[in-house]
Amino acid sequence: MRIHFVCTGNIYRSRLAEAYCNSRGVPGIEVFSSGVRAGLEEDVLISPYAADVLTRYGLNRYAAARWQRTSPELVRASDVLVFMESEHHRFCEKWIEAMRQRIEVWEIEDVGPVDAVEIPNKVERTFAIIRQRIDTLLAVLCPSDVRATP
Repeated sequence: MRIHFVCTGNIYRSRLAEAYCNSRGVPGIEVFSSGVRAGLEEDVLISPYAADVLTRYGLNRYAAARWQRTSPELVRASDVLVFMESEHHRFCEKWIEAMRQRIEVWEIEDVGPVDAVEIPNKVERTFAIIRQRIDTLLAVLCPSDVRATP
């Protein structure tokens, strides 16, 4: 089963989701992520916020090395598509095979715009939401293979 997380730039939300989901080590699950605008504005490998979270939670080895742009091929190769916002779902709609694929739209906001002092708290809240939703998703998809959160 292939789970695909989609956001805007594939440098923050979807990469955190990919790393955390991979860290769960569920047999038979392949996880990847992409961004509908990945690489279009600048070639950032990962946001500093995501890099910090990956380091603090020991998830670096579970994260992709670089961003990936969302494409029809990636969408069609997915069994489960998780969109961080409705706009990402709309972007991919024409490539989705609704009868075959499970679709979820999580409505998880990007980091900005907020005051710089608020960013660490917002990032931590966002990652907590991502973890909870992934744990729920995995429990539904493969209840006998999901172990307790590390």
